[in-house]
Amino acid sequence: MSSEKAVLVVPPPKHLCPVCGKPSYSRGGVHPQCAIEQADQPRLQRLRAAKAAEPKVKKPDKQAWKKRCPKCGAESHISRKECACGQSFAGRN
Repeated sequence: MSSEKAVLVVPPPKHLCPVCGKPSYSRGGVHPQCAIEQADQPRLQRLRAAKAAEPKVKKPDKQAWKKRCPKCGAESHISRKECACGQSFAGRN
């Protein structure tokens, strides 16, 4: 038996990515995907701000059981053959 104690070999500290905090083996110290995310951040914030500033356009609810008259624009029930204005709807043959 040897009287010498075992020496613990500690690996050199790894470079930590400043974006995600995980060890990085790339030359610059930042993962490529993290670098892209970091570069896109200002553009994404600008796009989100522009989208939030746009007024919301509410689309009218289209109901499946109504149809619009091409002559007067009134909505009628889908089973009606004729509008109140006199326009007849073409039926399926």
